[in-house]
Order: sequence, then structure tokens, then C-alpha cells
Amino acid sequence: MKKFWLIAAFVIVALAHIATPVTMILQRGEILRAGHAYKFRTRPVDPVDAFRGRYVWLHFEQDHAQWCSHAERRPGAEAFARVEEGADGFAVIREVAPEPPAQGDYLKVVESFSVGTNAHFRLPFDRYYLKETKAPKAEEVYREHNRRNQTNLNTYAVVRIKNGDSALEELYVGGKPIQDYLRAAKP
Repeated sequence: MKKFWLIAAFVIVALAHIATPVTMILQRGEILRAGHAYKFRTRPVDPVDAFRGRYVWLHFEQDHAQWCSHAERRPGAEAFARVEEGADGFAVIREVAPEPPAQGDYLKVVESFSVGTNAHFRLPFDRYYLKETKAPKAEEVYREHNRRNQTNLNTYAVVRIKNGDSALEELYVGGKPIQDYLRAAKP
């Protein structure tokens, strides 16, 4: 009887280990399939970071917004940023609050610090992952494009948002997907 309970416990633990990544993959797929797409303007990044690994590290132009609550603010605390599409077609974060808004799209963000009535935050999609062999070239293309002062209008990330969760869909450089640059650069 003891052996039965050990096997049952093992099966339950194994299923839990499998269910966690499968659930994460399904959630991301659902966001990419049904989430609303927003374009977030990027800004230049520090060109060297030996500890980051194989991805393009993104910084975004908008990293602060109006804090809309009288609640206590704590650095490192989860907050909710209301996202709208601006007149120019790019995402605008209108306000940050400790609770999700009743209507519209929003992101879960981490408040870094506050200055006056502004809340500074970190967006949850600051890494664009690629195959290990493509990431260094992508980082180089992205940095070079930013160095030539061609940012904001044609260097951006398309992010899908649904119920506060987000998934980075594509990184655009020069107004076209970075994958196009990488295919053109193949020897």
C-alpha cells in the first residue's frame, strides 16, 4: 500500500511539473491570438551587457505616467498601467494605479520609483528572444539603427495585451520586422 501512495505522489508531482510550462505556453498563445496589438516606441540601449544572454534588450520611450490614486506607493510593488492607442498609432500609457481599470486595456507593471505625481515603472516585455545564432546580429542591427538617430518613428515593438498580460509579438527596425534584416544579412 505504501508503494501505491509513493507512485501516486510521483505521478501528481510529475503532472504538476508538466502542467506549469504547458499553461504558460497556452496563455501566451491566447494573448498573441486574441490580445489587442499596440506599438511601443523604443529608445537606445546600453550597447554592452555581458550578463544578458541571447536576446535583444529593449528600452521603451515611455517609462513613467501619472499616478492616479491616494494609495501608498511602494517601489517594487505591482501596479496597473492603462494603455491606449495615441493619435500617431503608438501606445500611450495614460495613468498608473494600484488596481486595474474598470474598462480598457492595461498592463501589470512594477513601479520602480516615484517623483511627484509620476510613477516610473518597468514594462514586462524588455527582452526580444531569438535563436542563439541570430541574437548578436539582431542586437547589432538594433543598436546601429538607434545610433543613427532613427528611433521612435520606425524602431518599435508590437505587443499584444489582454487582461493585463502581454506578449511581445515583433520588433521592428526601419519600419520592418528585424527578422527581415537578419534574412537579408545572411551570407
